[in-house]
Amino acid sequence: MREKPNTKHPKMPPRMVKRQWKTKKGSRYAYYYEHPRDAVGKRNLEPLGTDFAQAKLKWGEIEGVKVNKYMADTLGAIYSKYIEWAEDTSKSGLSPRTIKDRKNYWKQLEPVFGKFEMNSFRPVWCVKYFEQRSSQIGAKKELKFLSVLFNWALARELCTAANPYTSIANQLKVRENRDILITTAEFTAVRDKAISFIQDLMDLMYMAGTRPEEALYIKFSDIQGDELIYEMKKLRRSDKRRQMKRIKISPGLKKLIQRRKELLHSQKITSIDPHLLFDNQGKPLTLNGSVKKYWKEARDATELSRRYQLKDIRPYAATEHFKKKGMESTRKFLGHSTEAQTKRYIRDYLGEETESHDILDG
Repeated sequence: MREKPNTKHPKMPPRMVKRQWKTKKGSRYAYYYEHPRDAVGKRNLEPLGTDFAQAKLKWGEIEGVKVNKYMADTLGAIYSKYIEWAEDTSKSGLSPRTIKDRKNYWKQLEPVFGKFEMNSFRPVWCVKYFEQRSSQIGAKKELKFLSVLFNWALARELCTAANPYTSIANQLKVRENRDILITTAEFTAVRDKAISFIQDLMDLMYMAGTRPEEALYIKFSDIQGDELIYEMKKLRRSDKRRQMKRIKISPGLKKLIQRRKELLHSQKITSIDPHLLFDNQGKPLTLNGSVKKYWKEARDATELSRRYQLKDIRPYAATEHFKKKGMESTRKFLGHSTEAQTKRYIRDYLGEETESHDILDG
């Protein structure tokens, strides 16, 4: 027998009851599940809460059916479709890191915007979110992803509202680029306090100019003769292809590799293609696990006033390389495609180079 549709509230499933009352702050709602009447004909209403999305989930648990958390015209529902598309990398072309970042952005956005209907979204809500978020740098990244979500939905006719971020983007002023240039003393201070595999990670990043995540992905199979050849994790913007980086193995890097080989044999690691860096139990390092834990311990054990981050080693290595070998060599060291890109990178940390003006005689 087919269920009788809910004609009074068509968006509600069968046997869900909605009650409404007015307060000084406006209308309030509560939802209930209507069980069969008892022997004397009395209604049996089970409270489902005041939030419709949560009420639908509870309704589904009682009915024994799977229910979508959000209605089809909400940001939450569109995000579910987007992430399904994004994870099919043959269609989206997105890197695992980009997908991971966007999932993290959604963790912040969902409690605030998940239930909002896209077609009634107002730009002022973005401004309020930016102003009230404790980290405005984080807020701007999250709102940029919100913009991506709207553009994706508009291109597929899943919404008709204009992108709310476009009209307020210029008003969200925040300094996004880091400009910390650590010193040799700061680098050495943390290294001296670090556990051995964190020391090797720091040395590898300094000698090869890698990003933290790239250093963790390097494997012994990437060592080919007197070169270290690995795939950079940053995509080329033009064609979304991976970029390979080739590094001549210096005497210092050769010693590090030899030391890791000896550890590989002594710990009897049997992986077919082991990583160059691993912890004292032979397990691969993870950026948000072992690395974060032991890096923080080493940094906090120092008396440094600046709590610099692991990623600040790359610009330190680049500027030291630039001072010794010049711009073109530094471009190759960083894996940049153009010298102009390297000039901007170096200038952000070292500043513009100039000479003093001598005093006039007399």
